[in-house]
Amino acid sequence: MTINNTTAPDFLTYLHEQVPSFLTAIVAELKSQYNIDVTDLHADHVCYRTETTAQYTALVEALQSVDASESFSLLVESEIGGRQIATFKLSRPIEVGLGSCRHRIDVVEIPSPKEGSPYETGLEHIEFVIGDAGIHKSPINDEVHAAALDAWMGKYPSISWNTKAFHKQCNPDVSLKLALRDYGKVSVKFHLIPLETVIKFETGAV
Repeated sequence: MTINNTTAPDFLTYLHEQVPSFLTAIVAELKSQYNIDVTDLHADHVCYRTETTAQYTALVEALQSVDASESFSLLVESEIGGRQIATFKLSRPIEVGLGSCRHRIDVVEIPSPKEGSPYETGLEHIEFVIGDAGIHKSPINDEVHAAALDAWMGKYPSISWNTKAFHKQCNPDVSLKLALRDYGKVSVKFHLIPLETVIKFETGAV
């Protein structure tokens, strides 16, 4: 499902309407297809793709406008992998109840399109934190990250994990693809440190 405009109020409405069903569908499909139970894991952010650079620019500008200041705050916008990525924090988290667990998602990542990797406008991936905040404090890739990701993949040896980002310098992850009826092909990523914490580390805010 997509939206056709880029005003902050409409985007906020879209997120609060669609993220709960997006997360719920992912949780159900992970359990059904791979027997992975993520209900107790922290879903720290969702990714919203734009199909064109013009859509990206218009949306990011709208979310930084005066009208959006009470709902969105820009955590960072920077060039990663040859394209701009903006990350915003929501003042009101999106709450999703899954059984006895309640997820609160308050960070949305918005990448601009990357040449050669077309995406339709809409929700594209979600990331879960598998790290222990008391142990995994630094997002810099090291043997601690490698061991934790290896251990996670070792729990599900029959899965062909995407390990392209396993050796990423900061906050490496492993991922897999799902096909959802209402959202098409989406990605689910697993990492040790929440995105907002990584951003604070990279910008010197911690």
